[in-house]
Amino acid sequence: MKRKNHWVLFAILLLALINLSPSETSTLMKSEDQGEREPITPQNLEKEKAPGKISVAVQLPESDFSRLQQLNEEVADEYHIEVELSNLIAGKDYSTVRQELELGDSPDVLLLDNIWVRKFAAGGYLLPTESYYSGSLTGEVLSASLSQNEWNGYVWAVPMDADPYVWVYHSNKLKEMGTEFPSSANGWQELISTFIKQPTSPFLFALDFNDPYAAMSLMWQLTGQSKPPVSASLFKTTGELEAAVQQLDALRPFLKDFRESGEEEQTWSRLYSGEIPLALVRWSDANRHQNPNILIKYPDLEYSAGMWVEGRSFAVSARSNNKEAAGLWISAMTSQLQQRRWYELTGHLPVLKTMYYQASRNGLPSWIPASLVNGKGIPMPVGSGIPNLIEKYAALSSTFFYGKLNSKSYLNELNQL
Repeated sequence: MKRKNHWVLFAILLLALINLSPSETSTLMKSEDQGEREPITPQNLEKEKAPGKISVAVQLPESDFSRLQQLNEEVADEYHIEVELSNLIAGKDYSTVRQELELGDSPDVLLLDNIWVRKFAAGGYLLPTESYYSGSLTGEVLSASLSQNEWNGYVWAVPMDADPYVWVYHSNKLKEMGTEFPSSANGWQELISTFIKQPTSPFLFALDFNDPYAAMSLMWQLTGQSKPPVSASLFKTTGELEAAVQQLDALRPFLKDFRESGEEEQTWSRLYSGEIPLALVRWSDANRHQNPNILIKYPDLEYSAGMWVEGRSFAVSARSNNKEAAGLWISAMTSQLQQRRWYELTGHLPVLKTMYYQASRNGLPSWIPASLVNGKGIPMPVGSGIPNLIEKYAALSSTFFYGKLNSKSYLNELNQL
């Protein structure tokens, strides 16, 4: 009987030892702060897996590329990913990149201008983000950025940064003119009409005549467009647009081409002095040319239709053999930490909404209104042919601004887009 009890006791002790032994599959760790056991995040587990090698192609100015290399080295070391990072030559357009994708000689990850994401997705060159990105995008990133990456019910790229168009203006010069910065379409009409009748400076405002997004933002401002158009076209003519174009036709002698004959820096100097009261530019340009005499304005509208928001996004090639590593690298490069660092290094705005809720803490500029963060995005047609439309719109608008196309012909051509 005693021998039987010994065996029972031995079995109980053996089971106890097994239960006390640490399991290889356990994901629990001791919290030093609270003395509680908490799960290791999947991210830490993924770091230990050393997912492999990926190639990444971007097209950036050399200064930005150097800073991206800096961030990439930190991420690659932390996550044990071997990254071959290459900067496409400035003259290489997306048609060349598309040919490389077709031939299969493509990188795993591409950094694309948002406007091109739908076209690449429709061509079958990209993977939907849900196949490699485990994070949440909807509701987490700026709608103005994310909406450009949506097509056919899927999201095709992960936004990296944002570069909205803004107004820069000389407030004292506007006061001398007896006005303030216009807050509505009527305000713009009054300002333009008053200036045409009695010009107080050689020019009223400047913009890049060859930039279609600047032209589009200007038209949206002058028409007071604050809601997405019912039409599927970005360029459908309305009574408001006709009136705005006619005003611009009359104002044409007082419009300054921002980049005419390499005079960009001279144009900025004229803005500082008030010789040009207003200009429509990208935030990244305004950030590099900040001056005590000029202020920055982004219209505070429910929809982002008041100004175009440029930006870039990371996309994974449909031919990638290592989408898991690509997704992990993208997640790390677009994290809040890296977006803050990217902003500090380059001035390009982040896309994560949470960073704007603590704007001062993250060092973000004070001119950013709530509508940029909580707005409902840019009205976009559902098709994938937007880049082609933009190219046609750019040609038409520059011809109009240079005075080689009258307002009636310009409007007729817009209706054909």
